[in-house]
Amino acid sequence: MESTSFKQENRLGYFFIIPTFLLVAALFFYPLVKTIIDSLYKSSLVLPKPKFVGFGNYIAVLSDKTFYEILLQSFIWTIVVVVFQFLLGLGSAFLLHKQFPGRDVVRAVVILPWIVPGVITGMLWVLLYDPQLGLINHTLFKLGIIERYLTWLSSKQTALLAVIFVAIWKGFPFSALMYMAALQGVNPELIDAVKIDGAGRWGQFFYVVIPEISPIIRITLLLTTVWTFNYFEIIYIMTNGGPGNSTHIFPTYIYNLAFTRFRFGLAATYAMITFIILLLFSILYMRELEKREMLD
Repeated sequence: MESTSFKQENRLGYFFIIPTFLLVAALFFYPLVKTIIDSLYKSSLVLPKPKFVGFGNYIAVLSDKTFYEILLQSFIWTIVVVVFQFLLGLGSAFLLHKQFPGRDVVRAVVILPWIVPGVITGMLWVLLYDPQLGLINHTLFKLGIIERYLTWLSSKQTALLAVIFVAIWKGFPFSALMYMAALQGVNPELIDAVKIDGAGRWGQFFYVVIPEISPIIRITLLLTTVWTFNYFEIIYIMTNGGPGNSTHIFPTYIYNLAFTRFRFGLAATYAMITFIILLLFSILYMRELEKREMLD
């Protein structure tokens, strides 16, 4: 009887997970398989019927200097944004962790950039960067930092830096929230102990606080790396990858290949390369979560 009941419970369990399995298959496995297949074919406006080329698209991509330009820009974009989000987020977390009048209001203001949708953020900063009417040019000119109004988003020298600044501004509140939550769990007895040993604020920071919150730091860094590498809205709204390819990263260039130039095979190839890179970061992220669960 127990064996029969156990089998029935197993069947019932399988029945309940079928909808979830079908949803995952529809949202993940089918697009992945379709992208893999598309990456093996060549197609365009002048060649609407896909032609099987095997690994020809991969060879073409890896032989094209544009690929390495996009790869370099993607890593510059990701590294600079993630590093500054970490630094600003950690600094903000320490300041907002302290008690002071109006702390709740300041916390709410700091979080605002993160909760604003990326499309709205992009449109807002396009206006701020406007070469004639933008507040940024006006302020910098009045302060004597620049001698003439700059075309921030139309110059190859400044466009990537401009969108990177916006991404940092928008994303650092998330890091701040994560680190503020982590600081709540720091054992005050450990801080008191190192104070007795003569450690100053920097000693407390490096020998107690950082080791205590290091698991959250690693998880947050990996998570923001995946998000940033795969980001789309701000660059698409602000520059659409231009001027030239100077602000393209993998997601925006894939969109450009697929829906502007209709090079679906090449777009799928870039998508597969992006998938492999993000998979590596995702594996590291999952390993950090497993370590965290084991410690808990």
